[in-house]
Parts: sequence; C-alpha cells; structure tokens
Amino acid sequence: MREQTNNLPVWYDRMLSSVPLMVLFIVCVLVSSPILLLYGALSPLFRR
Repeated sequence: MREQTNNLPVWYDRMLSSVPLMVLFIVCVLVSSPILLLYGALSPLFRR
C-alpha cells in the first residue's frame, strides 16, 4: 500500500497512518458540514 501513497499530500498521508487524526478529521467534517450548509442557505436572507 505504500507504493500507492507516494503522490498524496503529506498531511493526508499522515492522517491516514494515524487513527486519532483520522477520527478527528471525520468529526470535524461531520460537525462543519451542517454548519456550512445552514450558513450557505441563510446568508442570502441577511444580505441587503
């Protein structure tokens, strides 16, 4: 599997090789997705 990860960015390779970093990334994505979705849906309502 190391042959396939040669062209990945350094931060992504480090995240894939570390379970706590992978869990932290998944939690950040799951938390930020609904917030960004709500922001994108509601931001036109508050523009003048």
